[in-house]
Amino acid sequence: MARTVIDLDEDILARAQQLSGLRKKVDVVNFALRKLVEQKEIEAILGLKGKVDWEGDLEQMRKDRHGSC
Repeated sequence: MARTVIDLDEDILARAQQLSGLRKKVDVVNFALRKLVEQKEIEAILGLKGKVDWEGDLEQMRKDRHGSC
């Protein structure tokens, strides 16, 4: 892990600690960063809706995955 000195809004940090149940500031910041990355990745994937051409047979793929039930 990298060590970084940053100025934080103490009020929002305290609220984030309260809402998350996390005690350590470093844990709250890491949690928030993970959530931000996760949210932005989801938004990017959702942004592809209607923009990707895909050909395939979902029913056949499902059968193949489950051993041709």
